[in-house]
Amino acid sequence: MDIRVKNAGAGSDIGMHVDQNNQGHVFATDRTVIQDAVSKGNAYNINTGWIGLTSSTASAVMFFKNDEAPVNGESTFVVDAIVVAIDGAGTTTSGDPADITIVRNPTAGTIVTNAVAVDMKQNRNFGSSNTLSSTTLTYKGVEGDTFIDGDDIALFALNQGNRGYFDVNMELPKGSSIGVKIDTQTTAGTTSVYVAIIGHRKDGKNS
Repeated sequence: MDIRVKNAGAGSDIGMHVDQNNQGHVFATDRTVIQDAVSKGNAYNINTGWIGLTSSTASAVMFFKNDEAPVNGESTFVVDAIVVAIDGAGTTTSGDPADITIVRNPTAGTIVTNAVAVDMKQNRNFGSSNTLSSTTLTYKGVEGDTFIDGDDIALFALNQGNRGYFDVNMELPKGSSIGVKIDTQTTAGTTSVYVAIIGHRKDGKNS
């Protein structure tokens, strides 16, 4: 049996074959939620650029606060992954990897008051003109920058001279924020780091 469904947009019928076991036969294309967000121009890459750290205490290096208007009734920004790279140029405590701490809902600290824009904040669909709101805050830090509130939610370790890709899948409803602080265990010289947030806007029509 063939079922014909009217395609109002194209003005033609779309067919599906149902066999004698009442099983439908269709040609389908499957893509992930993230791929769908990229296709719709709702996915972003946010990167601090290189930051020089010179001590063995943690510095706040990335701050992101979601203040996006709704997409089909949904304002949530999903942090799919956090990428951290640490060079090996500085002298670091032997055997001690860098500590990377993720902070849940920080609101204050010198990284916020200094308000230094990240180096990169781009849509991952090269054909899309969508941008993040100017009131969505994306700041980079410097040596000694701080968070003075928020809760530590995750801890990662990464050896100097390496790059780490951490799947976190954290949801930030409008008004929520996330921070990253790093202690490179540097005892002399400068160890440079960068942090990237790879994420996407949720689409209310997919809920």
